[in-house]
Amino acid sequence: MNTPSQPLVRALFRAWSRVYDQPIFQWTLYSRIHRKLLAEARGLHPRRILDVGCGTGELLVALAARWPDAELAGLDLSPQMLARARAKAFAHRAELVEGSVYELPFADGSFELVTNTVSSHFYTDGARAFGELGRVLAPGGTLLQASLTTWPLELVPGLARRVTSVPGAVYRGLGAQEELLERAGLRVLGARLILPGVRLYHARKR
Repeated sequence: MNTPSQPLVRALFRAWSRVYDQPIFQWTLYSRIHRKLLAEARGLHPRRILDVGCGTGELLVALAARWPDAELAGLDLSPQMLARARAKAFAHRAELVEGSVYELPFADGSFELVTNTVSSHFYTDGARAFGELGRVLAPGGTLLQASLTTWPLELVPGLARRVTSVPGAVYRGLGAQEELLERAGLRVLGARLILPGVRLYHARKR
């Protein structure tokens, strides 16, 4: 399934793939988010892990180191991002798939852990995308999702469920995001700001 935003997202990440791994972006944003996500995953022992929106595979590198015996898969819409991921040393351990979050090419209940970092604002059809994230999780499985939010707007009474749309992207407040997760069959165990404007959701498949 394609949505009107996907051609725009593909074009954005075709260009973004050229600089995505530059230290200034990794050190200031992505690696900080990855460390906090891995800290949230303490105590988990997944056998199968999927990173949705895996980009150039930097989080998969960390996941491979944390769980050396786990089966890994990564999915991204951008072939250019995946080409860079396939060039990294971890790639022999991972199934790297080009595809859409709206139609994840995996069976129901395939993974004990699904990760999703800084890409859910591109999911303009939130109900379908979040439903797919829930579908591929095994019962009792964990979703760790770091998302851009509408903070600090949501601090204003009544705006926690606000959704702010721009061309090709949707930014969801705390209440709006939790509602989508719950509708996808997940129970939200925690949701906390880990950086200004970035919230980490910890949810479990019912």
